[in-house]
Amino acid sequence: MPANTKVIDQLFTYGTLQDKEIQQLLFGCTCVMRKAMLPGWSLYASLQDGYLFIKPDDLTSRVSGSLLAINAEALQAADLWEEVPLLYQREAVLVRLEDGSELEAWAYTRREKAGVPYAGKQLSLLEQQAVLAAAQQSISA
Repeated sequence: MPANTKVIDQLFTYGTLQDKEIQQLLFGCTCVMRKAMLPGWSLYASLQDGYLFIKPDDLTSRVSGSLLAINAEALQAADLWEEVPLLYQREAVLVRLEDGSELEAWAYTRREKAGVPYAGKQLSLLEQQAVLAAAQQSISA
């Protein structure tokens, strides 16, 4: 976020919101990102729509991602992008930073969704372009 924008929220991201181009389209700027992980949660791919999501799992599980420092306006744009509450829910979670410290952050979850464990395949260039096109369409709507 720009220096003159008050940061009021932390958002744990594990998918498209980590992409600087998506951030620029949704928020009008790129965000400061810090590596973080979410212990006790796992990453899944939906059997119905293919979207990635997280939900609680056993204590040995963890999801790697990034922590974004954002303001209320950016959080609202992220909610629209993630289609809260129709597709995802936004809930408070406890994330762990690289230095071992923990803090509360928002995350987009789908606790009740069926899915298969996701191994972390990177998006192809074509898939990345489709995501960017969807972001541009979302902004202009």
